[in-house]
Amino acid sequence: MSVSGITSDMSSVQAQSDTVKTVGKSNLDRNDFMTLFVTQMQYQDPLKPMDSYQMASQLAQFSSMDATMKMSDNMEKLLDYQTSQNNLQLLSLIGNEVTVKGNGIGVTDGEVCKPDFVLNAAAESCTADIYDAAGHLVRTLDMGALKAGKYSLDWDGKDGNGTTVDNGAYFYKIKALDVTGKSMDVETHTAGHVTGVDFSSGGAQLTIANYINASVGDVISVK
Repeated sequence: MSVSGITSDMSSVQAQSDTVKTVGKSNLDRNDFMTLFVTQMQYQDPLKPMDSYQMASQLAQFSSMDATMKMSDNMEKLLDYQTSQNNLQLLSLIGNEVTVKGNGIGVTDGEVCKPDFVLNAAAESCTADIYDAAGHLVRTLDMGALKAGKYSLDWDGKDGNGTTVDNGAYFYKIKALDVTGKSMDVETHTAGHVTGVDFSSGGAQLTIANYINASVGDVISVK
């Protein structure tokens, strides 16, 4: 046989091996385990039967596996039930006012939700820049020097020209400087009525003042 003939035969074998597909399951469940055990009992060597210790050991393994799988199923059902109960409780937040971590501002027909911020130390100067959802600067509020404490952001919902802004989501940034001109850390909050709850993302998301989204974990207080 020529070398080319051997090469051709080897290529054919390789092509056939490439088409072989794996059959069966990669993971066994309790039914597969019992099927294997019964089959083992049926086809055991009559001259060398499985001793009672080995049989008891395999039955114990099956019992342990079955109990573990049942426990796992029950835990999953319990988790689903707890999740559904939590979701029902969150629906009761609709209409209530909540305060959440964040710097969003919802504006509806000129009505502005209630943002606030916290200064941990006195600021020599403090300004608030308000942006629309696209990141365009809408207005800057100069609040001057402020002592340490919590302050409301008093924005009337108008831009720098005195025109009422469109409905939608806005956000703000506080720039606070100490006596040395160094930028200070500022904690920002948003407060408003819950107008919706969304579960589509897997975790509950609150909608505040129609336009601001916040996770349940960001809620600070409920009124």
